[in-house]
Amino acid sequence: MNRYNTFLTVFIISIVALVVFLYFYFHAIFSIVIQAHQHIEPDPFEIVGTIFSPEILVSGLILAISSLAYRVLGIVYVAKNKTVSDGEKALWIIGFIIMGFITGIVFLVMAKGRKFVD
Repeated sequence: MNRYNTFLTVFIISIVALVVFLYFYFHAIFSIVIQAHQHIEPDPFEIVGTIFSPEILVSGLILAISSLAYRVLGIVYVAKNKTVSDGEKALWIIGFIIMGFITGIVFLVMAKGRKFVD
């Protein structure tokens, strides 16, 4: 698998993990809010168990690992590229560090045309 497909695969895994994480997290929050609205006194341990459910923890862990992976891959691919100037390399690296998701999308769009990856 070439570098572009590797980056794309890790980026898609990150997006899917984000969607799954947000679904379970909002589901947990809304269930707590509904219980409070129905004047059911929730147990504090139940609230913590709901917010830190295995689904949320696993999807959050996958999200964190895949997000870190595509940022590192992007930084490495740009840093190793000989056709990119040093100033542009610095901007790409800062972009991946500060705004990884947006920079990842821009990288996917521009990568093949600019020969960042093979």
